[in-house]
Amino acid sequence: MNMKTIGGSALMMVSVALGVACAKQPPAASQAASAPATPAPPAAAATQNPGADSQRVSVAELKRLVAEDKVMIIDVRTPDAYKAEHIRGAVYYALDKLQSGDFKGLPRDKRIIAYCACPTEATSAQAAQTLAKAGFKDPAALVGGIHGWESAGGEVVKNSTEPAPAKKGKNE
Repeated sequence: MNMKTIGGSALMMVSVALGVACAKQPPAASQAASAPATPAPPAAAATQNPGADSQRVSVAELKRLVAEDKVMIIDVRTPDAYKAEHIRGAVYYALDKLQSGDFKGLPRDKRIIAYCACPTEATSAQAAQTLAKAGFKDPAALVGGIHGWESAGGEVVKNSTEPAPAKKGKNE
Protein backbone atom coordinates (compact mmCIF):
# COMPACT_ATOMS: atom_id res chain seq x y z
CA MET A 1 0.00 0.00 0.00
CA ASN A 2 1.51 3.35 -0.94
CA MET A 3 1.53 6.54 1.18
CA LYS A 4 -1.23 8.22 -0.87
CA THR A 5 -3.58 5.33 -0.14
CA ILE A 6 -2.71 5.34 3.56
CA GLY A 7 -3.17 9.12 3.81
CA GLY A 8 -6.45 8.99 1.90
CA SER A 9 -7.73 6.19 4.12
CA ALA A 10 -6.82 8.10 7.27
CA LEU A 11 -8.55 11.24 5.98
CA MET A 12 -11.66 9.25 5.13
CA MET A 13 -11.73 7.68 8.62
CA VAL A 14 -11.46 11.09 10.28
CA SER A 15 -14.25 12.48 8.08
CA VAL A 16 -16.52 9.55 8.90
CA ALA A 17 -15.73 9.85 12.61
CA LEU A 18 -16.58 13.56 12.63
CA GLY A 19 -19.82 12.88 10.78
CA VAL A 20 -20.83 10.24 13.31
CA ALA A 21 -19.67 12.41 16.22
CA CYS A 22 -22.02 15.22 15.32
CA ALA A 23 -24.96 13.04 14.23
CA LYS A 24 -26.99 13.91 17.34
CA GLN A 25 -27.13 17.62 16.48
CA PRO A 26 -30.46 19.41 16.05
CA PRO A 27 -31.63 19.56 12.38
CA ALA A 28 -30.29 23.06 11.64
CA ALA A 29 -26.92 22.23 13.16
CA SER A 30 -26.63 18.92 11.31
CA GLN A 31 -27.18 20.71 7.99
CA ALA A 32 -24.32 23.06 8.82
CA ALA A 33 -22.16 20.08 9.81
CA SER A 34 -22.67 18.48 6.38
CA ALA A 35 -21.31 21.59 4.64
CA PRO A 36 -17.60 21.68 3.77
CA ALA A 37 -15.50 21.72 6.93
CA THR A 38 -14.42 25.18 8.00
CA PRO A 39 -12.97 25.95 11.40
CA ALA A 40 -15.40 27.55 13.83
CA PRO A 41 -14.25 30.98 14.99
CA PRO A 42 -13.14 30.60 18.62
CA ALA A 43 -14.78 33.82 19.78
CA ALA A 44 -18.18 33.08 18.24
CA ALA A 45 -19.89 31.91 21.44
CA ALA A 46 -23.07 33.85 20.68
CA THR A 47 -23.56 32.03 17.37
CA GLN A 48 -22.76 28.55 18.64
CA ASN A 49 -25.71 26.14 18.75
CA PRO A 50 -28.26 28.93 19.33
CA GLY A 51 -31.05 26.56 20.44
CA ALA A 52 -29.11 25.17 23.40
CA ASP A 53 -29.70 26.50 26.89
CA SER A 54 -26.33 25.44 28.23
CA GLN A 55 -23.57 27.84 29.13
CA ARG A 56 -20.44 28.18 27.06
CA VAL A 57 -16.93 28.92 28.25
CA SER A 58 -14.12 30.29 26.10
CA VAL A 59 -10.71 28.68 25.78
CA ALA A 60 -9.17 31.63 27.66
CA GLU A 61 -11.62 31.20 30.54
CA LEU A 62 -10.98 27.45 30.69
CA LYS A 63 -7.22 28.03 30.79
CA ARG A 64 -7.76 30.39 33.75
CA LEU A 65 -9.94 27.86 35.57
CA VAL A 66 -7.38 25.10 34.98
CA ALA A 67 -4.58 27.30 36.35
CA GLU A 68 -6.68 27.97 39.47
CA ASP A 69 -7.55 24.24 39.85
CA LYS A 70 -11.25 25.10 39.86
CA VAL A 71 -12.44 22.84 37.08
CA MET A 72 -12.80 19.29 35.85
CA ILE A 73 -12.71 18.80 32.08
CA ILE A 74 -14.69 15.95 30.56
CA ASP A 75 -14.36 14.65 27.02
CA VAL A 76 -17.73 13.45 25.73
CA ARG A 77 -16.51 12.16 22.38
CA THR A 78 -15.90 8.45 21.72
CA PRO A 79 -13.33 6.43 23.69
CA ASP A 80 -11.26 6.05 20.51
CA ALA A 81 -11.28 9.81 19.88
CA TYR A 82 -10.19 10.36 23.50
CA LYS A 83 -7.31 7.89 23.11
CA ALA A 84 -6.22 9.49 19.84
CA GLU A 85 -6.18 13.02 21.27
CA HIS A 86 -7.57 14.81 24.30
CA ILE A 87 -7.06 17.94 26.35
CA ARG A 88 -4.37 17.36 28.97
CA GLY A 89 -6.07 16.57 32.27
CA ALA A 90 -9.45 15.74 30.71
CA VAL A 91 -11.23 12.52 31.56
CA TYR A 92 -13.46 10.54 29.26
CA TYR A 93 -17.14 10.47 30.24
CA ALA A 94 -19.81 9.11 27.88
CA LEU A 95 -22.78 11.39 27.20
CA ASP A 96 -25.27 8.54 27.53
CA LYS A 97 -23.78 7.69 30.92
CA LEU A 98 -24.54 11.24 32.08
CA GLN A 99 -28.00 11.13 30.55
CA SER A 100 -28.75 7.89 32.42
CA GLY A 101 -27.97 9.66 35.71
CA ASP A 102 -24.59 8.01 36.34
CA PHE A 103 -22.42 10.79 37.75
CA LYS A 104 -19.90 8.54 39.55
CA GLY A 105 -16.54 10.25 39.88
CA LEU A 106 -17.75 13.74 39.03
CA PRO A 107 -17.06 16.38 41.68
CA ARG A 108 -19.79 18.62 43.01
CA ASP A 109 -17.28 21.15 44.35
CA LYS A 110 -15.68 22.04 41.01
CA ARG A 111 -17.04 23.44 37.79
CA ILE A 112 -17.31 20.82 35.04
CA ILE A 113 -16.53 21.81 31.47
CA ALA A 114 -17.44 19.36 28.70
CA TYR A 115 -16.02 19.35 25.21
CA CYS A 116 -16.60 17.49 21.96
CA ALA A 117 -15.52 17.93 18.34
CA CYS A 118 -18.72 19.42 16.93
CA PRO A 119 -18.46 22.95 15.53
CA THR A 120 -21.60 23.93 17.48
CA GLU A 121 -20.73 22.10 20.72
CA ALA A 122 -23.86 19.97 20.24
CA THR A 123 -22.81 17.00 22.36
CA SER A 124 -20.94 18.97 25.03
CA ALA A 125 -23.93 21.33 25.34
CA GLN A 126 -26.16 18.30 25.99
CA ALA A 127 -23.70 17.13 28.64
CA ALA A 128 -23.67 20.57 30.30
CA GLN A 129 -27.49 20.73 30.28
CA THR A 130 -27.70 17.26 31.86
CA LEU A 131 -25.22 18.24 34.58
CA ALA A 132 -27.07 21.50 35.27
CA LYS A 133 -30.39 19.65 35.68
CA ALA A 134 -28.66 17.27 38.12
CA GLY A 135 -27.55 20.21 40.27
CA PHE A 136 -23.87 20.40 39.34
CA LYS A 137 -22.08 23.71 39.90
CA ASP A 138 -22.22 25.90 36.76
CA PRO A 139 -21.36 23.32 34.06
CA ALA A 140 -20.56 24.54 30.56
CA ALA A 141 -19.49 23.50 27.06
CA LEU A 142 -16.14 24.60 25.65
CA VAL A 143 -16.56 26.96 22.69
CA GLY A 144 -14.94 25.37 19.64
CA GLY A 145 -14.39 22.07 21.46
CA ILE A 146 -11.07 20.32 21.13
CA HIS A 147 -10.36 22.11 17.84
CA GLY A 148 -10.80 25.54 19.44
CA TRP A 149 -8.57 24.49 22.34
CA GLU A 150 -5.83 23.23 20.05
CA SER A 151 -6.08 26.28 17.73
CA ALA A 152 -5.53 28.54 20.74
CA GLY A 153 -2.39 26.66 21.76
CA GLY A 154 -4.00 24.55 24.48
CA GLU A 155 -2.07 21.44 25.46
CA VAL A 156 -3.31 18.09 24.15
CA VAL A 157 -2.22 14.51 24.68
CA LYS A 158 -1.96 12.57 21.41
CA ASN A 159 -2.08 8.81 20.90
CA SER A 160 -2.63 8.19 24.58
CA THR A 161 -1.78 4.79 25.95
CA GLU A 162 -3.87 5.49 29.04
CA PRO A 163 -7.08 3.49 28.85
CA ALA A 164 -10.37 5.34 28.65
CA PRO A 165 -12.86 4.21 31.30
CA ALA A 166 -14.99 1.24 30.31
CA LYS A 167 -17.48 2.15 27.62
CA LYS A 168 -21.08 1.93 28.73
CA GLY A 169 -23.42 2.50 25.83
CA LYS A 170 -23.08 4.67 22.81
CA ASN A 171 -21.59 8.14 22.77
CA GLU A 172 -21.13 11.11 20.46
